[in-house]
Formats: sequence, structure tokens, C-alpha cells
Amino acid sequence: MTVPLSSHRRLTVSAALIAALAGALAPATSASAAPATSESAAPATSASAALATIRTQTPAPDMAGIVAALEAARANGAPGAMARYSGPDGVRGRAVGVRDRESGTAMDTRARFRIGSVSKTFSSVVLLQLVEEHRLKLDASVNTYLEGLLPDDRITVRHLLTHRSGLADYTGAMFNETVPGFEAVRNRVFSYQELVDLSLADPRTTEPGGAYAYSNTNFVVVGMLIEKLTGRPVADAYQRRVIRPLGLRETAYVHPDTRIKGTHVRGYLHPDEAGAPLVDSTEQTVSWAQSAGAVISSPTDLNTFTSALMRGRLLAPATLEAMTTVTPTDGTDTRFYGLGLRRYDLSCGTRVYGHTGTVQGYYTYAFSTRDGRRSLSALANTSNRGAANTALGGTLEAAFCGKPPAPAPIARSTTPSAPSAPSAHVPRPAERDLPERY
Repeated sequence: MTVPLSSHRRLTVSAALIAALAGALAPATSASAAPATSESAAPATSASAALATIRTQTPAPDMAGIVAALEAARANGAPGAMARYSGPDGVRGRAVGVRDRESGTAMDTRARFRIGSVSKTFSSVVLLQLVEEHRLKLDASVNTYLEGLLPDDRITVRHLLTHRSGLADYTGAMFNETVPGFEAVRNRVFSYQELVDLSLADPRTTEPGGAYAYSNTNFVVVGMLIEKLTGRPVADAYQRRVIRPLGLRETAYVHPDTRIKGTHVRGYLHPDEAGAPLVDSTEQTVSWAQSAGAVISSPTDLNTFTSALMRGRLLAPATLEAMTTVTPTDGTDTRFYGLGLRRYDLSCGTRVYGHTGTVQGYYTYAFSTRDGRRSLSALANTSNRGAANTALGGTLEAAFCGKPPAPAPIARSTTPSAPSAPSAHVPRPAERDLPERY
């Protein structure tokens, strides 16, 4: 049975459908390496013609490149890796290696796994829906709703969602030693207040509204806000506002239960000591993260989620515009952060929105184009191996930019010349959602 969306979200869906119908009467444009066709040159007269136009403008995913990125993640310490692409031409999935080292079971794109900080986007959607319902304001002090929680009334709700609150990330000390830190919290159940207290014991990183500084504490406080305003556990808010309306059958907020039900990927944590055996980190409460990282999902559901979000199925247009208004996270001018949402600008000019995720034993990427037409989710079942995370990120370039252009032929010359630029995109080191040694 289809669960109806709330009234304003039904209007949003209707507007999206009208826009889609209008798009069938004129050629759409897409940020890609291919040039757009002018309206006068190729007027579309039907939905099929419009779809054909979109397809000619959108580069086909480089599936060989995706597999190469997955194999690179495996070469850098992941027992297995997988990716699922969804676009105008359909769905394509690829998997390498194993999802269970003990049984040798092959990686499976239908399996569930821990998505880590991709959970932050779920939390942001719920909180922004509450903003739309006038139950809180983005630029109001957090202490307006959680009286006395934070030591500075200047810290706003927006500062939490953009990682500009200055609240220290308690996971820095918690996982300073990777495996001992994990084992100390594997089965522990924290209260939100305990996690906030751990953060407040450390100096703040910046003044409220200052520089971007990623901190899981921000989204622990977001979870507290959700529960205070709804009067219900955050799991209920996820279920009623995101999971059920989108029909995400493999997605759940699992806390403090340590199990992943059904067909799932086992996670493997690399110790800090070189050559030490991998630690099976699958079973854990993830209580150290909760609303910052305790969601379990699958590639299919993640594609559905990011695509639906970008298509306006979860938020009103003005709210989605605010969510996708971003500031830089580093000096590369290619990585940005909005309201619980990352934006990556790829080498071909395409911009993708979503989030990365790290939880012990799992690296995740879940991104979609701004129009929601193309989406990619990717997983490697390891962590504390930055090279594997960086390699997995290569799936984004392959999926959204297609095959890299062939290098231009080099004319023979007797005179020395400057070396030509490399044809392949060189991935930048992955952004870290948790402190890691490697």
C-alpha cells in the first residue's frame, strides 16, 4: 500500500510532475561534457523525444571504470566492493570480492549494510520537514528548543546542519586507537546527553558560524531536536517521514540492536598496526553515532532516497534550495557542504549531491545529480584504510562523467615540448567522516 505524503509534499510532487510534463515538450539540459542541443534545432514533440534528447546529452556510465574503482578499493584492503547506478537508460550494478570472508560469499548489490554518515542526510531531511511545519527555525538558537544544552546561545540550528557550530567531534578521542576504541564502544549504549558531554569536555573548534569543521556532535544534537519536537524516537521519525513514503524496504534505523537482519555485508576494520588481522566489526550498537550514523540500507534504497530527495519528493522547493546552498569544505573548490548534504563538482562539470559514510568496517558513497535523474551508491566493506575510501570515490567520476576522453595523438617532433596533461582524472583523498590512522 502506498503511504500518502503530507499535503505540502503532495503539492511538491504535483509541481514536479508538471515540470516533468513540460520537460517533455522541450529539450532538457544536463551538466555534462556533451553540448546541449538548442531548442530551435531539435524541438521535441513527445515524451519519448524528450527522453531521447536527455540520453544524447548525458554520458553513459563507464561501467568498466566503475569496476576498476571497485577493484582498486579491494586492492587497497577491502574484502569486497560494489556499486549500483540508476539513470535514464536503466539500472546497472557491479560487485567484486566477497561480502563475508569466512564463508567466501560473493559481494551482492542486493545486500544491506551500515551506511554511516549518509544517515546525516536522513536526519537533515526530517529536521527540515519540521522547519517547514514551523516547529523550529533554522536561525534560532539551539538552546531555544533544548534549554541549557549548549554553552553558547549563538549556536543555531543552521550551524549544526552545516558543521559550523564549533562543537568538538568527540569521536577524535574515542577512536584515537582504532580497534581498542571500537571494542570499548561496540556493545555500549550511550544517551545523547553522554555524547554531548564528551564533546563539551573538549575545546570548541571555532566560533559559531565560523569555518566548516566536520563533527558528529552536530548531528547528535539534531537527533535530540527531532525527538524533543516530535515526542517520539528518531527511528519513528525516519520511518514515518522518509522510509515508508519512499517504500525503502531495506532501510532501517537500527539502535541499539547489534544485528543486521536479512542478507547483508559483513564489515572489516583495519587495525592501526601494519599486518595485523582484520577485525569483523559487523555486530555493534553504533550507539556512539545514533542520529549521526546508525542507519542500515541497501544500494537500491540509497539510489531511491537521493534521487527522490533531489526530485523534491521530500522537501518543498525553497527548502531544497536552502539544503543545496553550499560552502567549501576544503581548498580544492570541488567539495562543498550544505544542510546535511555534500556537493562534489566532478571533472566533467557535473555536480552531484549526497553524502559519504564511514562506520567501522564500511565506506559508503550515495550521490545523485541535482535533477535526480542519475544516482550512484557504492560500498567497500572496510575502514581505517583511506586509500580504499579514495579508490571507491572513483566510482562517481566513472558513473556521472562516463569514459574519459582518449589522449590526443602526439605528433613526432625533434624539438622538446612540455609534457601533455594526463587524460585520466586523479582522485583526491577521500574526506574523512571518522578519525582514521590510514
